[in-house]
Amino acid sequence: MIETLGGIREISNTFGQEKRRLELRFRPECIYSKPAFGDGRPATGLLLKVVVQRRKSQPDYRAVSSVQIAGCVRRIFNFDSLCDFQQLPAFRMPTSGKVECVYSDIVPKGVNTKSPLEKPTTIPFFLPPVCFSRTDSINSFVLREPKTQKISPIESTYRRRRQKYGIYHPFTLTEPVPETANAQAQHMLTSKIISPDDVEKVRAAFKARPIWTKNALVNINRLVINSQTLGLILPSVAFYYVNGPWRGTWVRYGYDPRKHFEARVYQLLDFRVRSIGSLHECIKIKRLSLTKINYRTAEPTAAAKEDEQNFINCTFDEDTIPPYRVIFYQYCDIHLKKIQEMLKKVPSPKSGTVCDERNGWLPYRFDDQCRNIMMEIVLNNIRRLREENPDACSAMESVEEDDDEGDEGEVSGFEEDDEVETEGLLDSLDDVTD
Repeated sequence: MIETLGGIREISNTFGQEKRRLELRFRPECIYSKPAFGDGRPATGLLLKVVVQRRKSQPDYRAVSSVQIAGCVRRIFNFDSLCDFQQLPAFRMPTSGKVECVYSDIVPKGVNTKSPLEKPTTIPFFLPPVCFSRTDSINSFVLREPKTQKISPIESTYRRRRQKYGIYHPFTLTEPVPETANAQAQHMLTSKIISPDDVEKVRAAFKARPIWTKNALVNINRLVINSQTLGLILPSVAFYYVNGPWRGTWVRYGYDPRKHFEARVYQLLDFRVRSIGSLHECIKIKRLSLTKINYRTAEPTAAAKEDEQNFINCTFDEDTIPPYRVIFYQYCDIHLKKIQEMLKKVPSPKSGTVCDERNGWLPYRFDDQCRNIMMEIVLNNIRRLREENPDACSAMESVEEDDDEGDEGEVSGFEEDDEVETEGLLDSLDDVTD
C-alpha cells in the first residue's frame, strides 16, 4: 500500500502541502501508469489498532483480543475521482505475430549514454500523452440542443396562442357575412370531448335569438358551462363582430343584421356609471373584481371562484343597480317601458336604405338618450337603497349634499333638460310614424 502511494517520503511531502493531491499508482514499477488522485479533507477521528483472533478449524470464527489507539486523525484523503485511461507498452510484433510487452526495451535501466534515436528498428515508438481524460470528476450533464420557442409576430409573449378557430368579422357594408364555421372549429368539438348537450343548449339559444353577447347567453339561459368550453362551442355556432353597431356580439351563421330591421334591438349599448356624487363607492370596477389574484392569498381567490358560480344579471329594469361601473347591454335586455317604446317608434327604413356603420338602424344620438334615462334610474335606486339601509351605506356621501356644493346643476340639468330632449325625440318619432 505504501509503495502504491509513492513511499513514505512522497506521502510526507503530500501531507506537508495542503492543496496537493495524493497519487495512487496501481503499477508503481511502471512509469507510464496513470495515477488515481485523492483529495485531502479535514477530519476528526482516531486510528485504532485492533487484534483479531482466528481459527483455521473454524473459518467463521472471529474474536477481538485487543484494541489500541494508534493516533489522532486530523486529515483524510478520499479517492472519489475517476482513474485515467491506461496505455500499456505492448505491441503485436511482426516477427512472431504475438502481443509482447516492450517496457524493458523502451525504458533504460541504469545509466544510458546512447541516444534515444539509436535503437533497433524492431522496437516501436511509445509516446503516450500526459493524460487522456479532460477531467477526473463525474459529470451528469446531458448535452442537448437548447429549446427555442417559435413566436409569431402577431402572437403575444405573455399568453399561449388561442386555438379556437373563431371567425372575427369586421363590420362593413359590402362584405358578406360568414355562412358556415371553419372545419377546425367543428373538429375542436370532438377533439376536446365536449358534451353534446352543451352544444345543443347553445344552438337552441341562437335559434330563438340570432345575436347574443357571451354574458347574456350564459346568464339569461342559465347555462352551467365552463368558460373555456363555451369558448370552443361559440365559434362553431356563430361569428364575432369586432366593430360596428353589433360589436362584441356573437351572430348566428348566415344571419345578416344589416338586412333585417328588427336586428336593431340586438345592437350593443355601452353604459357607464357617471361620476356623480359618490356612486363609485358602491359600484365596483370589473377588472378589480374578476382579475386573478396572487395564489398565496386564499381569500380573494375563493371570492373570485364564487363570482364565477353566480349568474350576473345582464338585464336592466326599474330596480337595477349595475354590478360594475362599465357594463354592456343589448337593447332587447333593457326592460324599460320608455326605451322599448322608443325602439318601437323608430320608423322603418325606406327601400334602398342601408344600415349606418355607427348607429345601425337607430337614429342619431339614440344611445345618448337611453344612457340618460338609465342613469336617472340608477340615481333613484341608489338613493332608495341608502334610505332603506343607512348602516350599509354609511360610508357613502349624500348625493343631495354634493348637489348643494356644485353638482346640482349637473344633476338637475340631467333630470330636466335631458327629459325634455327625450320627450322631443319621442314626439318626433310619433310624427314620423303618423
